[in-house]
Amino acid sequence: MIYSKEIAEAKNGSRIPLFKNGKPANSKYNPDAEQILFEDLPQGCIIVAGIAGGFHIEKLLSEKNISLIIAVEADSESLEFCKQFSSTKKIEECQKAILCDKSNLEEILYTKYFPVLYKNLTLVFNRAWKNENPQIAQEISSTVKNFLEKVSADYSVQAHFGKLWQRNILLNLKFISEHNNENFFSVNIEQDKIKKTAAIVAAGPTLDFSIEEIKHGDFFVISTDTAFGTLLQNSIIPDAVINIDAQHISSEHFFCANNETKTTFIFDLCSNPESVNLVYNKKNKIQFCTNQHPLSLLAAKHMDIKKIESGAGTVTIAAADWAKSCGFQKIKFFGADFAYSFGKPYAKGTYLEKQFFSKSNRIISAEEKYAALMFRTELEKILGEENSFTTEVLNRYKKSLDEWTEKNFFKLKNGIYISDKKIKTENFSTKNNFNYSEFHIQFTNGIKELLKNPDPEIILQSNWGLSILPILAFFKNNTLFDSLKLAYNQALRYN
Repeated sequence: MIYSKEIAEAKNGSRIPLFKNGKPANSKYNPDAEQILFEDLPQGCIIVAGIAGGFHIEKLLSEKNISLIIAVEADSESLEFCKQFSSTKKIEECQKAILCDKSNLEEILYTKYFPVLYKNLTLVFNRAWKNENPQIAQEISSTVKNFLEKVSADYSVQAHFGKLWQRNILLNLKFISEHNNENFFSVNIEQDKIKKTAAIVAAGPTLDFSIEEIKHGDFFVISTDTAFGTLLQNSIIPDAVINIDAQHISSEHFFCANNETKTTFIFDLCSNPESVNLVYNKKNKIQFCTNQHPLSLLAAKHMDIKKIESGAGTVTIAAADWAKSCGFQKIKFFGADFAYSFGKPYAKGTYLEKQFFSKSNRIISAEEKYAALMFRTELEKILGEENSFTTEVLNRYKKSLDEWTEKNFFKLKNGIYISDKKIKTENFSTKNNFNYSEFHIQFTNGIKELLKNPDPEIILQSNWGLSILPILAFFKNNTLFDSLKLAYNQALRYN
């Protein structure tokens, strides 16, 4: 509690709170005239640190360009004390305002602030409050800064892939609907195979030294798409291959696939449809899964389909999570370097090797192209490892894998991750009756309804509104109404 329980009266008759040292938290003359000064026109989401009597925040409620106000106090006791003042009561009753304390600010930001809907995020302080509570003010600033760092990385990915994801999901759903009678959804594996160790094979440089172990070991081999070509080149036919990449270039991973193999190809609904068709035309088994894209999750409610995690967005974690969902309790990673080991970005035999060497010449060699790939972002030397480097993104992937193993109770024992916890598996039917036409009509009608009143809060309350947040991020430079209209027009292309 940062306030005294005593309440003072300003010269204009307004009641104002006092800090514990007796200093007023608002003006003693005319607190009703208090307001926060902004360098530019206030808009989007405003975080106000220091509620006090609430006079300065009440003024913001009438600002049309402000869509969301998050008012923060030092602690829960101080927050409850501030709620007795008339201005704070008005703030609490306003739909576009949220009251919280420092301890739950981060949670509020993650659940209530969406960059695509609210655009700007601005932190401001009640000046008297900040002067009396510099340490708390600093902690709030750090919370907001850390949040922005995390959410900006995710938002930039959505802004880059949002349109492509929606296109891929709709085309893959159409593909599923057209092949309802075919065995796309049987994800059950025989118990004797589940008792094996699942080998999750990524395409890091250390895979070159693990090939013999994979070839001669008693593994259920789950390959990432990038490692698929390397395994085939070494006469290893994986039991499963997983792909979550939305880009067209990812289809090159599957050019080397043979006809009617024992391999099951697992595609995220966001995966590029050209990859799906390439594998399907070679008469191979296909299974679809869904990640965390809201449109995928909405469609998944209408059919039996595995939901898998990919952590920070890496296919290695997606492969491990698929193995866990199938019931594997022992997992071993190969080539999951998350680093440029030995000065190389990938193992031998990936599609990049074929691509780079086929276009290599005396002026631009394959080695130069590999170097350009590695040096596209700043490299960081890995201490204790010769000629090995990492990047901020690769470090994030590695940390994400560590978090996944911990969350799913896998502990490392002699190079193998083992879960002592009983893994719950689900039985999935071999057929689905998903009707794409009906789903597409509901989807487009849902967006059309949002166009009648393009309000952020209404969008967040609608399942269809949530499903288009990634593509709205792609149209980030437009107004919310124009972004909705563009999202609607894009959806109509895939009827």
